[in-house]
Amino acid sequence: IDSTIKNCIHCEPVAESVPMHLAVASIKRYEMLYKRQTLFFLLIFFGAFLLFGSTLLVEISWLETAAIKGGLPVRRCNELIFELEEVFNSRREARRSYVSSLPSHFVPTEKTLYDIFEAEANCLSEERFGGRSGLRYSSFGDGPKLVCGVDFMRARQNLVNSCLVYSIGASSTTVSGRIDYERAVHRVLGCETHTFDPTLGNETFLGSDYATFHPWGLGEDGGETTVSVRGGGSFSSMSLTSIMKALGHTGRRLDILKVDCEGCEWQALPAVFDAIARGELLIDQIQIELHRGTFEGAKSLFEKADSAGMRVLHKER
Repeated sequence: IDSTIKNCIHCEPVAESVPMHLAVASIKRYEMLYKRQTLFFLLIFFGAFLLFGSTLLVEISWLETAAIKGGLPVRRCNELIFELEEVFNSRREARRSYVSSLPSHFVPTEKTLYDIFEAEANCLSEERFGGRSGLRYSSFGDGPKLVCGVDFMRARQNLVNSCLVYSIGASSTTVSGRIDYERAVHRVLGCETHTFDPTLGNETFLGSDYATFHPWGLGEDGGETTVSVRGGGSFSSMSLTSIMKALGHTGRRLDILKVDCEGCEWQALPAVFDAIARGELLIDQIQIELHRGTFEGAKSLFEKADSAGMRVLHKER
């Protein structure tokens, strides 16, 4: 889920606090990335057109000025952002309208629970990220997450050194020592990374070379979060707002929030979305692993994500 398509495209200048020569370098760097990416898309399109002829119906009006000399102009890029937002918003409204029209006795099976909640936006630079090798384009199976805009995040990190990642749910020696995601973030993005998990107990977090560990549960302040791993159980929880305050991160942009906490997401994420809607948190993208739930719970969760201005960029099962 991504709060804005700008995180995928990044055609606007960087923060005003950045020296002007860095801002100009940033824009030129993004334009170079766009030029390469656009030529790649055009080659694919024309190859497909030659293969399928008139049967190929693709709307490419948004590419009309993408291949001009010097890359995609910033002004036109911003226009494209608004065009895409209109399309994505219409998809979201169509999904909301359909869900609200379902009869009260509608009860999907566990297998079909999330079928209704399809991806409604597209990321132009999405990749599966966080494999065991710590290298890009080598991430498969369970564990790695689909991340939007890896190249742009790395470029921004190189310029302003502000990238911040929270990973909810850790692996220890009882789970083959997998700290793949934290290692990939450290090696590829260079972000400041914090991992949270109240269930490790006396076990050792193996990713200390890549992330700072905190034995805290994500949820509501003064509440309890329930998980199903390591025998399951309930643990005291903190809200994400309180966690960021405790770490001195209040007001900072959270580039990635990864949530893979074996069930705690149903209690933790509604409060996160509410805080985003109130303007207390700024989160670019969230990768969530949803576990067994109910249709009403899923419906409520996506409604809160909608209220927070988030969009579903990818879904898999």
